[in-house]
Amino acid sequence: MLVSLMPSANAAKIQDFIPQESAFYLQVRDLDEVYAELELSENWKKVQTLLPTVAPEAQQGFTMGTTLFGTNLRGLIETVGYRTGLAIWQNEAGETQIGLLVHSGGNIGELQRLTKILAGMIGMNQGRLIPGAGIYRKVSYSTLETPEHFINYGFVDEFLVAGIGKGSFEKLIDTFRKHEPSIAKNSEFAAGTKKFGAGEVTAFVNVQKAMPMLKDLSNKDRRQLEVFEHAYARFNLLETGKCLQVYTQFTPPRPQDKDIRMFLKEGQRLRTLKAFSGEEELFVAVAPSYSKAYWELVHAAIANKATGDAYAAISFFEGLLNLDLEADVMAGLTGELALSVSDFTQFEPDTLSNLNIDFENSLEIDFGEVETQGGLIFRSDNPTKLNLIGNSITNVSNASVTQTDYRGTTVSGFAENVYHCKSDGLFLLGFSEEQIYALVDAVQEKKKPSALKLLPKTPTAMVQLNLARLLEATGNPLPPEMAIVDAREVSPLLAWLSVEGNEAVVEAIFPEEDAPLEALAKLAPFIVWHSQNEQEKASEAEEGARE
Repeated sequence: MLVSLMPSANAAKIQDFIPQESAFYLQVRDLDEVYAELELSENWKKVQTLLPTVAPEAQQGFTMGTTLFGTNLRGLIETVGYRTGLAIWQNEAGETQIGLLVHSGGNIGELQRLTKILAGMIGMNQGRLIPGAGIYRKVSYSTLETPEHFINYGFVDEFLVAGIGKGSFEKLIDTFRKHEPSIAKNSEFAAGTKKFGAGEVTAFVNVQKAMPMLKDLSNKDRRQLEVFEHAYARFNLLETGKCLQVYTQFTPPRPQDKDIRMFLKEGQRLRTLKAFSGEEELFVAVAPSYSKAYWELVHAAIANKATGDAYAAISFFEGLLNLDLEADVMAGLTGELALSVSDFTQFEPDTLSNLNIDFENSLEIDFGEVETQGGLIFRSDNPTKLNLIGNSITNVSNASVTQTDYRGTTVSGFAENVYHCKSDGLFLLGFSEEQIYALVDAVQEKKKPSALKLLPKTPTAMVQLNLARLLEATGNPLPPEMAIVDAREVSPLLAWLSVEGNEAVVEAIFPEEDAPLEALAKLAPFIVWHSQNEQEKASEAEEGARE
């Protein structure tokens, strides 16, 4: 294979090769530093000891790969893990092209050796390898042809440059030689870079250009994605702070739009966060724009699709409660909403199907068979209408009502297992006394969790999730000897959405860890164990289907 090393006064960057019109661009960098941190971390050393037990296939794959390439994992990562980039675009004929860039990190000789081994293997098994196939703009390249792909590759400075698809290699070189503009000249990509910088993983998608390539996308998903113009994402492993940041621009909504744009509205200061203690395994809060959008969809569905029976049912409810659906019910139930779950193992939302409602003579509501942990926090935009709804339900129902005092707050018990109260302008509802008391405690607690300081002032939505506890509750529990820490000690993930104009930002952080890498170490055993169990279930299902 002919090799051409091109010295340069200014060190080349991966971006210098990537065409401006790329629909997708992914850069992975500093994996050598990540690997070094993994070797130093006691938690990741424990994870490594678990791999042969819970993921033997992965361990075998590592062993086979290092044997094949004649190097260990560290040597492989130090060669290909410094900077790697992948880009996808379409040429003028509408054909998909792929570019792959790998920076050797100073180990150009080793990268050439590894490339030669890999190309030779592919050539022997699937196609034809032509070393030294040609020279383009002073860069020597080789050609690898397989039944599915045509690949040209060569070396520039410290880079392996590979183009998949006829003309793709030439496009990469033309861009590097500045005959074509690079992605650095793309204003949307530049905006994301300026806003967040680069992480260990950075991705950019021009959604409008990517859509024609997504042939298998359903019409529904396609309509939702078409809302977005582009997205820029940064994933950080090593630095203290946010582990994920996603920035996107979307097209402004039109009156006829009934899609995701309805939910991409500017947020506000969320008062429901008064009920956030920081100890929840799940806490979700959304701004009033969500309930407004939901009621708009309901209103549109009634106007466009309702039958005579549907209108009769609406009329019956309005008459029974002496309320107008739109003016009273929708108005009263528009506002901030939050869900609080302190124990996933006791959270059974499906039990709400056991709710018994009888309209034969009067409104009878029985929550006696509803047993689930979890509470709702609501702040109505129209408290007067909300009170009207509550009074109407109480007046026409036969459900018994009890009242107790807790920390100066009147807690009402209703229909067996429902408890509700008002505290500091919030309507609180739970399905046990323990849950409603916990919500009151959180609202009245003067010292608020430090995690709230991480949120923007006016989020559209926020969520705190203990993923380890969720995986425990939805599958086979992780054996204690495989856990690095108890699931309750794993740092929860805190994430939020903020919207301003036609720009939306999603950010996430592990607030209790110095670096995301350590949080992931504690999570890793739960994720691997859960994945293995899911694979076993799928295999059993396939065997059962064959029988």
